[in-house]
Amino acid sequence: QVRQVKTIMVHPHFDLLSYDSNIALMQLDVLLECNTAVRPVCLSNSTETLSSSSLCIPSGWGITEEGGYRSRARRLQQTQVPVLENEICERNYYFSHLGGITDRMLCAGFVSVGGQDS
Repeated sequence: QVRQVKTIMVHPHFDLLSYDSNIALMQLDVLLECNTAVRPVCLSNSTETLSSSSLCIPSGWGITEEGGYRSRARRLQQTQVPVLENEICERNYYFSHLGGITDRMLCAGFVSVGGQDS
């Protein structure tokens, strides 16, 4: 299903330097038709804490190749990855990133084998 984005609401505390609060809501021009391939996203309970190695399913239109800043997805992508502890994430992904991992961030991926992450 192809839809146009009608409105984008970026989190009011999004910080371009640190990527803190890097989330947005998008309103589509036409409703999606739910079927076996299209369904609402599952959200955890607000009081549920995600422990290290819990599986999560991030989605987005991010970069699809290592080091490939020009290879952004044209279709919504998703993957299944384990949650990482903040210390592991900072050591492997954010060592040169300003601000490190904040309390509002979640890091997930396969550090030892590379590939999919979020």
